[in-house]
Amino acid sequence: MSRPIVTRFAPSPTGMLHIGGVRTALFCWLFARKHGGRFILRIEDTDLSRSTDDNIRIIEEGMAWCGLDWDEGPVAGDPTQWIGDHGPYRQMQRMESHYKPAVDKLLAAGQAYRCRCAKADLDARRTAVEAKGVPFQYNRGLDAGNGCRHKNHDASEPFAVRLAMPEGSESWLEEGAIVWTDLIKGRLAFPAESMDDWIIARTADTCEIGVPTYNFCVVVDDTGMNVSHVLRGDDHVSNTPKQLALYHAMGYERPEFGHVPMILGKDGAKLSKRHGATSITEYQEMGFLPSAVRLALARLSWTPKIDGQAPETAEEELITDAQMIELFDLKDIQKSPARFDMDKLSWMNQKLIQRATWQELEPHLRHFMPESWNEKHEDWKRIAITATQKGKSLKEMAESLAFCWERPTEFDEKAVEKFMTESVKPALRAVAELDDYAHDTLQAAFNGILEANGLKLKDLAQALRVALCGKPVSPPIFDTMYLLGREDVLARLERWI
Repeated sequence: MSRPIVTRFAPSPTGMLHIGGVRTALFCWLFARKHGGRFILRIEDTDLSRSTDDNIRIIEEGMAWCGLDWDEGPVAGDPTQWIGDHGPYRQMQRMESHYKPAVDKLLAAGQAYRCRCAKADLDARRTAVEAKGVPFQYNRGLDAGNGCRHKNHDASEPFAVRLAMPEGSESWLEEGAIVWTDLIKGRLAFPAESMDDWIIARTADTCEIGVPTYNFCVVVDDTGMNVSHVLRGDDHVSNTPKQLALYHAMGYERPEFGHVPMILGKDGAKLSKRHGATSITEYQEMGFLPSAVRLALARLSWTPKIDGQAPETAEEELITDAQMIELFDLKDIQKSPARFDMDKLSWMNQKLIQRATWQELEPHLRHFMPESWNEKHEDWKRIAITATQKGKSLKEMAESLAFCWERPTEFDEKAVEKFMTESVKPALRAVAELDDYAHDTLQAAFNGILEANGLKLKDLAQALRVALCGKPVSPPIFDTMYLLGREDVLARLERWI
């Protein structure tokens, strides 16, 4: 790899950050980090109907939550600022400075031409061609001679701009085909004769160059930002020959391309809501750790090799970010579509929650907590987190701690009947007399109370849970009492003693 490694993730702000896009971004991020390169975030906002500041914010916040930090790109929340030497990193801010000069250059060199074909005329020609059972190709095939390629239109009337695609005999082609060796799919070839002259800039209302199209902007941007490796979803394979022709026309050095397979649901169907959330922000709201999402997405189509061997057990799959970066290799990405398994993500999430320190979990758990959580001291938070760390999600952990903020107004009737017996009430009154809630002190005191009243710990603990939480479920009872504090425990016991 002679060129410095530079990858990029260039989403369109459509209203959500899809997990398929995040998986692609993750691969780009891992590849750049593996080789000591740079990772760029670029916003492709030429679709003016959907590219709102709110949609861009969703991308920036989703990437930040996932832990996919970018070396170059927009400053989150500020459309006027960016980091890096190749900005701006929003396409609509690059029109005058980057795209229009590139279009002018192609027009001057005869590599592109002005097209005045009206939409109605194009629609009629397309209908006539397709009626004969063949695809419509602008100025090619059955439409040959009807285009504007050799009409030398000037800029006196509104126009679109089309790239003059190779017709098959050009020397840079391989046997009349546009060819590249894909880093994942291997050698791919598209016959030049199958590619028509595509629009690189749309028609404007005036006699000026209109908004450039995706395939044009991406080549100008990737070149200007020194992108060495384009890793993206395999739905972009058909765009690549168009872009390679543009690289050649502009005299640009082409990057390496790698197209990763799509993600399917567990049943093999296209990923949709019924397989689980499709937006990355939904996973945050469901209580998943970013590290669990990163790991689960990385394992879609990629099998890491540890000492040359794939993981043999589920536990061996639980690798860290540092291990992912060290082990990441494009050669280990499969060509076939990956299947997303929500159950496996949930399992990974629970395992990583259990393995994490309370300090690692606290910033993520905070998202689900009321404002008063921030007022609690560190030891209180430590006990709250460690007492609920068997939960499957951060949301489940937060729900297990809801009793800390809300006194019960309703009580589980069956639990009341089963546990709040007359024989347990003297023990509850004895608990109300305790004033030291340190774990060891409580344990010693409970031993005495249980012996004096002929009870088992389960009997007293369940009665206390009902009194304190309204149901026979809570963290360990000594932790529950500590988290509530003596004043709140007494207030909740009052109705039962």
